[in-house]
Amino acid sequence: MSFWQENYQFIKEVYEMRHSKMAEWMENVEKAIARIMADKVYTSAEFKRERDTFNSLCKDLERTEVKKWLAQILEILMAERAKDQKKTEGDKLDALIQKHEELIPSVQKTAVMVDLYWKCYAYGDELKPHVEFLDGIMLSSTREIAPSCIENVDELIERQEKSLQQLDAKRTVVVDLIDKGKVILQHPEKPKFLEANVKRIEEGWDDTKKKAQERLKLLNETKEAFIGYAENNETIATEFEIAEEEIKKVKKHFNLEAANADLKKRQDLYNKSNDTITGLFASINANFTCMAITIPEDKKKILSKEMKAVEDKLEVAGRFKQTVTKIEELVASLTSFDNSLKAIDGWMLSATAELNDIKTASGSMLPEDRVARTMDLQEDIAAKIEIIKSNAVTEAELLPQGDKVPADAQAFKDELARITKYVTDLQANTKIECDKYSNDVKFWAEYRTGIKEFTPWLVAAEKTATEGLSKPADLAEVKALNEKVNGFDKNCVNYLKVLTSAQAAAQKMTTHAEADAEVAGLKTRFDAVKATADTWVKKVDVLVKEWVLLDNTVTELNSWVAKDKSAEGENQFSLEKMESTLGELKNIFKQKEKLVEGL
Repeated sequence: MSFWQENYQFIKEVYEMRHSKMAEWMENVEKAIARIMADKVYTSAEFKRERDTFNSLCKDLERTEVKKWLAQILEILMAERAKDQKKTEGDKLDALIQKHEELIPSVQKTAVMVDLYWKCYAYGDELKPHVEFLDGIMLSSTREIAPSCIENVDELIERQEKSLQQLDAKRTVVVDLIDKGKVILQHPEKPKFLEANVKRIEEGWDDTKKKAQERLKLLNETKEAFIGYAENNETIATEFEIAEEEIKKVKKHFNLEAANADLKKRQDLYNKSNDTITGLFASINANFTCMAITIPEDKKKILSKEMKAVEDKLEVAGRFKQTVTKIEELVASLTSFDNSLKAIDGWMLSATAELNDIKTASGSMLPEDRVARTMDLQEDIAAKIEIIKSNAVTEAELLPQGDKVPADAQAFKDELARITKYVTDLQANTKIECDKYSNDVKFWAEYRTGIKEFTPWLVAAEKTATEGLSKPADLAEVKALNEKVNGFDKNCVNYLKVLTSAQAAAQKMTTHAEADAEVAGLKTRFDAVKATADTWVKKVDVLVKEWVLLDNTVTELNSWVAKDKSAEGENQFSLEKMESTLGELKNIFKQKEKLVEGL
């Protein structure tokens, strides 16, 4: 039996031991890779241990001698073994070698990552003191403070300024670290924690600088608030005293020009005082609000009481306003009162002119128009009397009363008295004129009624007179014409009475020149018509008499002619008498014809 066969069991155990060691080594490498590539973020010391372990395991990565020895020993051991056993053991070794070959790239990649990760952890270690520095500044810039006086604020400002100086001193180092981190971040396989570290230092720097500056700004504002609060309280106290003095100086003026000038002055003083006090109180409130952010509670309570005391004194501004408002109301009432008096004074001239115009132009106006104008004037005067009464009430409320009245107020009283007397007298005079013209309306109505009755008749009568008389053809027509002419004449007499009555009514009016002229014109026309009527009466009367005589003569002649045919007539017939009668008849006829033509 050969050496190998004799020591088979021993050699096999050695083979299996080295085979197991190889497998165990690969398993340890895989575990080391898994720990390195895990999502866990190590401390730099922890990662250094993992790195050292990994590097130690991977010193002889190829394991060439081991693989060669295992292959040779397995071939010797399986030389005289069954084929299936030889295949089984060979497959195991092939699997081990295959796994080793597959592990090598992973180990090589991990080695690269180990270097990258170590840089990142080293970068984190480099950041650590700076982050801690920023955290310290952030803490000092955000911690609660409670300065109770301006000296405390000055100390805090000094510290904060030092913090900002330290930040400025670190700026270059921090900026370089940020840039360095951004360079590493460009690696595609960078770990996640690197980005967080870079972000932390970059944002931490910005936030810390911002918070430090904000705290310094707050401290400076607080200092200004302490100073402003003290100064503004002193100033507003002075302003309260000034306002009190100005209130005492306010007095009433009744001269309108002086009152307006004084009002403007008081308004300007009030506005200035109010703006100053309001602005100061607003500033004090702002000072308190700013200080209240940091000062302790006991200090807040003290300042709140002081604020309440100042606020209580603000009522002086309200009293100042009330005082000025009263002066504004006085001046407004005085202005309205003055305007009312001036308006009535101006109206008095026009009202007087109206009354005079009514008097002087009354002859050219209808009585109705005169009455209407005087009544309108009376209504206007009555309205002004009411205004004057209202002004009297205003005067009693507005102006001082009693014996010692200021001259400027007395001027208004005198003017009101003058206007009152003038308008009262004007009212009385207007009433007298209106009463006169009221009677005129009655007489005017009587006059116009008569004229309206008379005028149409006169127009018709003039037409009749112009047309003349018709020429009668027989005695009946002559009698009818005579009756017509006598009726026409009778109407003339009757309508003359109408005209005379109208004239009598007109004579009773205050002015009647126009009526007199109209009556005179109508009377002249009437006289012409009456003259015609008188002529017609005379002519027709003569004509009637002649025509009756003619008719009687003809009748007598006819009667005589009829009798001459009888015996008695024959005895009585006289040729001379017939000729005489015919001659007389002829003369009467000619006279009648002449009269008819004369119509």
